[in-house]
Formats: sequence, structure tokens, C-alpha cells
Amino acid sequence: MPLRILRYFEGILERIIDMNKIFDRKLIKIPRPEFIVLYNGENPYPEKKTLRLSDAFMDVEGLTMESKTSLELVVQVYNINHGYNKEILQKSEALNGYSLLIDKIREYQKTGLTLAKSIELAVKYCVGNNVLKDFLKDHGSEVVNMLFDNYDFDTYMDVVREGGRDEGREEGIEIGTAKGIEIGTVKGIEIGAEKERKDFVNLLKSGKSPEEIIKMYDAPATS
Repeated sequence: MPLRILRYFEGILERIIDMNKIFDRKLIKIPRPEFIVLYNGENPYPEKKTLRLSDAFMDVEGLTMESKTSLELVVQVYNINHGYNKEILQKSEALNGYSLLIDKIREYQKTGLTLAKSIELAVKYCVGNNVLKDFLKDHGSEVVNMLFDNYDFDTYMDVVREGGRDEGREEGIEIGTAKGIEIGTVKGIEIGAEKERKDFVNLLKSGKSPEEIIKMYDAPATS
């Protein structure tokens, strides 16, 4: 995560400052960054955890602490699943409501309901119990689409990775390699992942279940 955020922060700097001025002798002032991640995954995770970019550095054995941290990026991760970090959630009605919404979706899924039905019932539950009521009434369809895009795509990608099938990303890597530069490969991977996301969400909206879609991806290609 610190490595990902380092890339994101670089992109932000490129948008807020004139990059031509980085060659000037005058000091360029930039906003002081603070990096925070809100975790709501299903795997067990502590209430708070500190991640450091330096944890990923190779060949640091024997170096002094000062040498190890010549480049550093610190990320504070907060678990916002229902029941965690109550003080933080109580300070934000929106964040607390989102945490409850995700918790209800998972609760309904555990009963055997499909993701689509679980999202539908969770939204209705929140509206009926005055949780994000106005927001969900005004933007309910957008919320459902967002949940399909993020929540279910992450689940799908986990399955694909475990099965060793990642065709969209392979296609992206080929696109990047053709450009002949490392950054092209990174862009290519992003293109492949985004293509997978859109294809998967479109199949979900057409009425197919996640299980059916995964079987389609695992099926051998026909000539």
C-alpha cells in the first residue's frame, strides 16, 4: 500500500504544481501530506496499523536507521468494519453508515443470497432504519453500481488470481511491452484490469451470478 500511495501522490503533485519549475533554484512549496487508508475487507485486521515504505526495502541488513529511511512514506490504516474504531465512526455519520451498509451486505450473503439481492436488501434496510437515508434515496443506483464495481470485482479478482487466469492483465502487459518501456507495462496492466472490471460488471448487470461468470472465464477457449 505505501508503494501504491507513493505513485498516487506523484500523480497529485503533477496536477498541483508546474513540473517545469522543478528545475528552478527556488524552493517549491507543497502541501504537507498525510496518508490514511480505511480498511473494510473481510480478512482479519487490527483496528489500527502503521505501514512503512521502508518495510519493502531490500538489502538493509547492517545499515543504520538513518540510511534505511532516506526515503520513507508512512501510512496509517484504520479498520472501519462494523464494531471497529467506534470513536472514529461516531464522528462521521457517512462513514458509520457505510460501515453498516457493508456489514449488512455480508450478513445477507452469509444466508445464501446472491450479491445483487444482498445489496438490494442492505440498501432497503439502511433506508428503513434512517442510515444514509437521504443519500441512498437520491443516489441509490449509483451506490449499487459502485458496490458492484469495487466489492464484487475484488472478490472475482481473488478467484482469478488463485486459478492462475488473468487474461486481461496479460493483454495489458503485452500492450506495455510493445511500448518498450517499463512505465508502459504498468499502464498496460491498468488497462487490462479496467477491461476486466467493465466486462465483469456488465455481465453482473445482465443477470449472471458471480459463480456463472467465473465459470465462463475458466472455460477453455474454443477454436
